[in-house]
This record gives sequence, structure tokens and C-alpha cells, in this order.
Amino acid sequence: MKHILVPIALALGFVGAAQAQMTIYGLLDASYGKSVYADSIDEKADFHSGGDNGSGEGNSTSRIGLKGTTDVGSGLKANFKLETNGITSSGDIPSPFFARQAWVGVSGGFGEVRLGRQDSVAFQTMIAYDFNGASNGISALGYAAVGPWLPGRQSRSLQYISPSMGGATLQLGFVPEGNDVGAKNTFSAGATYAAGPLSVSATFETKRAEGGSNFASVAGSYDFGLAKVMLGYADGAEGVKGVSVGFVAPVGPVNIGALYGKNSDTKGAAYEVFVNAEVLKGTYAYAEFGKSDAKTGIKGTGFAVGVIYTF
Repeated sequence: MKHILVPIALALGFVGAAQAQMTIYGLLDASYGKSVYADSIDEKADFHSGGDNGSGEGNSTSRIGLKGTTDVGSGLKANFKLETNGITSSGDIPSPFFARQAWVGVSGGFGEVRLGRQDSVAFQTMIAYDFNGASNGISALGYAAVGPWLPGRQSRSLQYISPSMGGATLQLGFVPEGNDVGAKNTFSAGATYAAGPLSVSATFETKRAEGGSNFASVAGSYDFGLAKVMLGYADGAEGVKGVSVGFVAPVGPVNIGALYGKNSDTKGAAYEVFVNAEVLKGTYAYAEFGKSDAKTGIKGTGFAVGVIYTF
């Protein structure tokens, strides 16, 4: 009987897979240049994939992923996403393989619940205010340590994302202390209100470990038509505190923008300027330049000229 049940189970599994809507997707960033970090250690400009230097080169991280959704009845959908670590110029994918995303969840009229490795609530709430997408190589808000999106990914993260309610959305997160020495139960929340050209957001995350610090940030943007402007403030650990400002303006099919961050603890600052445009369907060309004078951190200049292909 066991020998019969195994192929039946496999057959039923394949039926379920056929009913699921699964997509292979990815992003490949090919550029010439060097990051601010590379300049600080005297590396020369070179051709790069977006996975080089620990995904620290070019604008975006080269990666490939698999995502899917299945109607499981009662108005619910089961969802998942698996996304690789950065793909280097040598074609390597450093371990762990699915370092960027590895979660499963369920969604419906109540919103969405996810469990697994995923971007922090702060990152998901605040990344839209970084008009250059938190560039790998020259991020002014990252190098100045004032990005309102700064807390990174978390494993074993349980998150809830609400539906839009009159322009307002809410996101909550919890990571248990688990078995990591010194880890703390971590709670996080983020909220956004968007109406017409105005968007404002706030986020808060409790400390992740003993001796760590809470993180909080606020940001807002307003689209004047000719340009969209943003203002943000972050307050985290010592040396992670300060103001960020930026703008992006469409000039025909081209976007031109700049971002500046000033750290009120270290007195360091960083800026970046960028240009990008969709040149073919799903294909974007970009050029960017940045400089960091972090005082107590990384000092240098960086640039990249590249193409991003998405599928």
C-alpha cells in the first residue's frame, strides 16, 4: 500500500502545482564603475554585476527568484517568494542561496500575513522615499547612516500587511528571540498615508539584540508635477541619526534626481546624483555619482554607468 500512496501523493502534488500561478522573475544589473566603498580601499573602476562586493556595486542587486500564488478557497490565497542572494560577475551566488527572500503566507480581504525571511517593516515602509532605490554603490542615505529604511532583512519574521483604508496602510512585524545568544523579541510597525501628491510614513522597530537600540524614522514626499521632493529623519543606534532630503524630476522620459544625508551624531554627510530612463521594455539605463565624508566611517567617491534588465 505504501508503494501505491507515494506516486498518488506525487501526482496530487503536481496537480496542485499546475493550479498555482508561479512566476520566475529576476533582475540583472551590468555596470562600469566603482562603489564608494571600493574607492575607500583604493580599488579601480571595473565592469560589475550587481552582486559584486557583497551586492555593493552598481545600482541594484542581480538576482533571480520564484514567486507564486494559489487560490485555496474561502476568499484566501496562499503565496510564497524565494529570491537568491546577489549574483556576482563570476556567476556565483553566495550562500545562503535564498538570502534575500524566503517566505510563505496567506492573503485575503483582511490583508496579508507572511512568515519567513523578508525585508524589514521599516525597509518596506520607507524605501519609496529613496528616489534612487538605495543604490548599492553610492547610497547617500546609507553611507551617511540616516536612511529611514535602514534596518535590514530578518529571518523567522512574521508580518501583517493591511489593505488600504482610505489611503492609509499599516504593517506589523514580530521576530522571536529564538536560540540566538543575546537576541531580543523584536516588534516593528510601519504606517503610510497617501492622498494625491502627498505621502507620509512613520516606522518603529525595537532592538534586535541585547545592547542594541530601537529604530524610528519618519519621511514624507510631495509631487509638485515638475519634481517630487522628500524629507526624512532617522533615529537609531549611536551614529545612526540625522536628516535626509532629495528630489527627482522627470525630463521627458528621463528621471534626474539627487539625495543628501547629514548625520547629526558623527557630523558626516553624503550626497548622490543620478539619471535613469526606461530605454526598452523592462530595460533601464542609468548613470550615478556619489560622495561620502562619513567622518567616522567610509570616505570616498563612487560612480556607475549601467543597464538594468528585469524579467
